Amino acid sequence: MTAHYKKFCILFILIAVPFIAGNYLLWKSVTEKLLTAVSDGGDLARMGYILDSKYFRKNRTDLPRVHREIDDNTGFRHADVITIGDSFSNFGGGGRNRFYQDYIASINDLEVENITPFAELNFLTVVAILDNNGYLDRVRPRSVIVSSSEKLCMERFVLPADLERNMPLDQLLQYKRIYYGKGQQNVKFINTGNLNYLKYKLLYCFSPNAFFSNTYQLKLDRDFFSVKNSNVLLFYKNDVKSIKHDTDENLRKLNDNMNRLADKLARKGIRLYFMPCVDKYDLYSDYLVNNKYPQSVFFEKLRPLPKRYELIDTKEVLQKLLQKGEKDVFYPDDSHWSWKASEAIFSRYRFDR
Repeated sequence: MTAHYKKFCILFILIAVPFIAGNYLLWKSVTEKLLTAVSDGGDLARMGYILDSKYFRKNRTDLPRVHREIDDNTGFRHADVITIGDSFSNFGGGGRNRFYQDYIASINDLEVENITPFAELNFLTVVAILDNNGYLDRVRPRSVIVSSSEKLCMERFVLPADLERNMPLDQLLQYKRIYYGKGQQNVKFINTGNLNYLKYKLLYCFSPNAFFSNTYQLKLDRDFFSVKNSNVLLFYKNDVKSIKHDTDENLRKLNDNMNRLADKLARKGIRLYFMPCVDKYDLYSDYLVNNKYPQSVFFEKLRPLPKRYELIDTKEVLQKLLQKGEKDVFYPDDSHWSWKASEAIFSRYRFDR
């Protein structure tokens, strides 16, 4: 072995060993917890590489009654309440009692059925199809809940929905479903996430979103979460970017579309409920320190509009929890609320058979 080759081997070892060891240490201490399913948690901490806001949890249900999915109803069993919505209606942030439908079922002792949304179809159109093809006549619900995260309400409900559309149930169920996952990745201990963690850790010192992250990080004036970052609010960038679309005209159009569907369902004795799920930024914005971002007026503008449907005002209910100092109403690491919010909302809004 030549002296030159020996020097090369020594140099390689001096570079490779610290590189491998450093990646492994970062992996075991930080990024494995953020990027893989080794521990459940929210997307905001994952996207921003913010371990100190990670809320470790496992899915579990301890309620006496649970809901069912529409696919399970091949015999057209009766349902008292039917729900359709986005990720908030489809296990949201996970953890304890992750389906708000189970609180409706348990608190009211009712049969509740959920519809996983279809990629090609507006939520209102799906409800109209189920009315037009006779499904609602056979299942005989008393209530239908249409839900959406606040930030996506304008995108989903401002344009008129096709309330005359019809198709058989089996054809409807063949449409592509939207399933909501956590985004965990199958990654090894040497990966770009290790470098990203160091990079984001530095850049968050200079920018609320590390200049280009989808996760914003702002200080609160009190502790609202039971994690190390107890007074830090993480929220998704579109919580703020969507506010510009909350115009009077858009709110009027949304309200009109809900009234149209409400009138259609009312002819069969079915009550329509609309549940916009308050955005995390909107809910906590009054407690932000030196907040430079605009305030949402979505709920404030929607409340006084004339309605023939029932508004489930999630902002009003959850604000009262915050005023009492309740922690973890939303998960600290996620855009979704926790079981505490579901329990509070559906203890306030009750349903009958």
